[in-house]
Amino acid sequence: MLSRLQQNWQRAFRESLESALAAGIAWWIGTLVFGPEHTPLFAAVAAVVSLAPGLPSHSRQALGLLLGVVVGIVIGEIALAGAEGAHPAVLALAVFVSIMLAIAFEVQPIIGIQAGVSTVIVLVEGQGQNSYARVLDALIGGGVALAFSQVLLTPDPFRIMRKAGEKFAKAADGLRDELCRCREGETGRDDVESALRTMDRSAMSLDEQLEYVGRVADRTLRGRLHKPRIEARAGQWRECSKRIRLSLSDVAHSMLAKEGDESDGSKLDEAARWLEAGQSLSRGNDEAFRSVAKVEDEGLR
Repeated sequence: MLSRLQQNWQRAFRESLESALAAGIAWWIGTLVFGPEHTPLFAAVAAVVSLAPGLPSHSRQALGLLLGVVVGIVIGEIALAGAEGAHPAVLALAVFVSIMLAIAFEVQPIIGIQAGVSTVIVLVEGQGQNSYARVLDALIGGGVALAFSQVLLTPDPFRIMRKAGEKFAKAADGLRDELCRCREGETGRDDVESALRTMDRSAMSLDEQLEYVGRVADRTLRGRLHKPRIEARAGQWRECSKRIRLSLSDVAHSMLAKEGDESDGSKLDEAARWLEAGQSLSRGNDEAFRSVAKVEDEGLR
């Protein structure tokens, strides 16, 4: 339970920090533009919603949110012009109309939600602010969110891969050591099972990080600038991870089933070569990987 909570917090920490900083900066810019007496509510809301943790694309979220805010403000202002205050019937009708208009654009699910919320805020606030101020607030918040998601505080894809790959290589090396000791009768099945579970967990973590890196390459300015290199390195890690897992898992399951095979030694040697390649990749160098891959390819011919 605690470990799961810790994992969730670690996974959301960066994006939560970005969201909080962007909200504060958007609020500050809003007060600079309109003065300290102004309440830049839409600026802060737009920044928070655009950069919330777990979103597949912060840039698309920001664009969809801005569109939803504009639609919601326009419908809210029209409703205010025809009625006094936030009468329940007027509010319900205005929210319905704003959501239906917003989702017609088919940009993101957030667009309908934000349109409805913006309409409610406009009706509740009444005529206290001009429409252009609300729209500009939303533009400020969305602009700050785009700056954060595309340029500022964007993650380093290569560092992410090195860190996750290093953890996986360490776990795989630990499993290989346990398997070698088990062959010599120096350790038991429990140690092998524990090491196997550790490697599987680190391998799953590596796969998750490689998927995340792929999204970074597709959806951030920094990622798009280096997309070919990012994809090439991610492909190397996938190949390395696959070869190591196949070799070590085969030997581990064979030993756990007490069905030792003569090929176990060659599989452990193969895993050692790919481990060397993985350790080289974790240091940012792919020469060992290229060498091992070349030897493996020639052996298959």
